[in-house]
Amino acid sequence: MLKRALLIFCACLPLLAADENLIDRHIEQKAKANGVPSAALATDAEFIRRVTLDLQGRLPDPTTTRKFLADSNPDKRANYIDSLFPAIPVPGMRSVKDHPFLDRWTYFFNDLFRNGELLEEGINTFYDHIYKTLTLNLPYNDFVQNLITATAVSTWSDGPANFIARSHIFEGDGYQMNHEDTADEIAINTTRLFLGVSLECVSCHDGANHLEKVNLWLSQRKRAEMWRQASFFGKTYISPVFGRSPQFTVKDTRKGYDLTTRSGLRPPRNPKADVTPTFLLTGEKLPAGEKPRDAYARMLTAHPQFARATVNLFWAEIMGQGIVDGPFEFDLARQDPKNPPPAPWTIQPSHPELLEELAADFRANGYDLRRLMRQIVTSRAYQRAIAAPKGWSPNYDTYFTRRVTRRLPAEMLFDAVTQTAGLKPSYKITFSDKKTPSILQTRSPQDIDKSDPAMYRALQAFGQCDRYAIEADRKPTMVQAAILLNDKLIRERLVIQKDSRLESLLRSDPPLPNEKVVEELYLAALSRYPSKAESAQGVDMIQKHRDQGAEDLLWTLVNRLDFLFY
Repeated sequence: MLKRALLIFCACLPLLAADENLIDRHIEQKAKANGVPSAALATDAEFIRRVTLDLQGRLPDPTTTRKFLADSNPDKRANYIDSLFPAIPVPGMRSVKDHPFLDRWTYFFNDLFRNGELLEEGINTFYDHIYKTLTLNLPYNDFVQNLITATAVSTWSDGPANFIARSHIFEGDGYQMNHEDTADEIAINTTRLFLGVSLECVSCHDGANHLEKVNLWLSQRKRAEMWRQASFFGKTYISPVFGRSPQFTVKDTRKGYDLTTRSGLRPPRNPKADVTPTFLLTGEKLPAGEKPRDAYARMLTAHPQFARATVNLFWAEIMGQGIVDGPFEFDLARQDPKNPPPAPWTIQPSHPELLEELAADFRANGYDLRRLMRQIVTSRAYQRAIAAPKGWSPNYDTYFTRRVTRRLPAEMLFDAVTQTAGLKPSYKITFSDKKTPSILQTRSPQDIDKSDPAMYRALQAFGQCDRYAIEADRKPTMVQAAILLNDKLIRERLVIQKDSRLESLLRSDPPLPNEKVVEELYLAALSRYPSKAESAQGVDMIQKHRDQGAEDLLWTLVNRLDFLFY
């Protein structure tokens, strides 16, 4: 217990200077060597909005923003970052509940692991497992091993088993599992999610004569190598409980991977191939006496690519693009500058030495996700301004010497609208008696679909992941602009109503000066004070039209580019 308490204490300490400079040392050295200019640091207002959205998925409230902007402590950014992480429960301490950091990252993992409608009641048990794991800040390698090796009598009562069950492939009747196809899907999904490598193409054919212009490493892989990777799941059987999908049993009761069975997804397999369970990245075979899934989980999480893929995934989520971009498209033949690929191929990572050092640091510090996130957001690279410096070229974006602007994700955007308006809508959690006021606190998109169909359609228009076939998308469209400008869904949230921000400001006793009303609306929406011109314009709107003027001002703020993008 003393050891655990010491680890928790150390995790809460500010990082050493060497740790804080790891990222900037690599970023700034490369930029200097190539004559790439660096943007100034973001203003305090830009920073607090950005880091609160990235770590907690919500806007800072006006009181917090006022206090931060007034703080003269030179360490205030690091101190504020620390305040965004919840305490890690220790014996005798009550568990953390409904913390925005946990809501935001649990939602992230639910998207990543496609925890959606096909699992029904298993959605909530899987969600709760992820939430608890993040609450306790368990090492990420342990988290992943637990997912890969989980067994259960019912996925409705066991959270991690839903990860494996989600990859099931049924035959046409919807009740009989196609065992080998399922093993393939589990291998493909785990390799993609945890190693950053996509085996989808080589699950159907050898890479040769197909992938030479796409991925050098995969062009050299054989389809049989993918079968041997899938063979670690050859004993894993997923079956509906009492013939009822989508409640599943997950057990290791099958004889093994069988090349003679018919595939419902891919070309026929070669029945003469060797399918001894063999880890694709090392060639290590299943040791005698070790359970196949245990061995696979051990090999996968111990390999350096697991750490590389993980730090790159979180870098991409926080910085807007990966050091390897995209995070699931690693070409393992193009990672080492000391062993470059043949022309015309080039090294894939924008900063290979940084990626390698970050990954090594992640491993050395117990696969601590919170520490990794803090390491990224305390860097100058993260805290740069959006405004491009003199001499900037769009080709410089991969240098990470200015902030690459991006649109708010669908869920954060609409939570930000209701938060700015001061409202607390109610979304019912499906298969539960719980309700929540935040989209990021829902368990899956179907919660919104059933509670508020209009909101569900808006979220889909803004690129919400459906956790089945559609990945999250942040590309802006004209439809999105039309929704923010004209949709009833938005207009109804931006009028004076009971317990709204506008009601609080305009019905205050004693009355608030109009300047104060304008100021509060800017702080709520944009996390900054209005300029003199903006303040004068807002005051004029309220003086001339009172309630309508305030509503119009709020509508204007949520339609600004600096509300939608950050």
